[in-house]
Amino acid sequence: MPLLMKEAVPGPLPEETEIVVGPDRAGAVVARRGQLLTVTDVEGRQPAALFGITLDDPRVFLSPHHTRVFSNSFMLRLGMRLVTNHRRPILVLGKDTVDTNDLLLPAVDGDYLARHGHPGRVGTVENAARAFADSGIEPPKLPDPVNLFLNVGLETDGSIVPGPLRSRAGDHVTFRVVIDATFVVATIAKDVGHWDDGPSTPLGVRVHNWLE
Repeated sequence: MPLLMKEAVPGPLPEETEIVVGPDRAGAVVARRGQLLTVTDVEGRQPAALFGITLDDPRVFLSPHHTRVFSNSFMLRLGMRLVTNHRRPILVLGKDTVDTNDLLLPAVDGDYLARHGHPGRVGTVENAARAFADSGIEPPKLPDPVNLFLNVGLETDGSIVPGPLRSRAGDHVTFRVVIDATFVVATIAKDVGHWDDGPSTPLGVRVHNWLE
């Protein structure tokens, strides 16, 4: 697949960015059309919540719900187009070293964590909202995320079945960006609810112009 089409990005190449998202934190990056967005599990078995809001309109966002219908799937596949709530492609999945991602589960908030034995702990929802706010973005509503490295399946009766986390240190996914957007990546709590895999660990997030 074309990873960076120069004709789609005339003039100087967009600025590249690289950040590390700490445990129980979220970080924001801006990615332009034609760039690549890579999310890396630094130490292994750490799922990531990916949110995206377009630069032109905070009411237009990466939507797992619309992506499921648009692609007729609840699982990500290479070449799959992830779409906005307006059903326009915003990302295309170009590389995935794990192949366990989720388009079903919502993000966890502090209330959920408190009910499951973690009072006072900040959830993915609050961390992501803060990261957007720090970037000057206050959407009318925080959208649900695409959950990377999260192993979730479905039974024939429709039951959601969580599976063991499989990503190893250095595993990653890479998307081609189709719409200019601010993307937030948050670490997902993996020691609560269906999973019991220890404390959260860091994630790497990189916006780049070439695939190395």
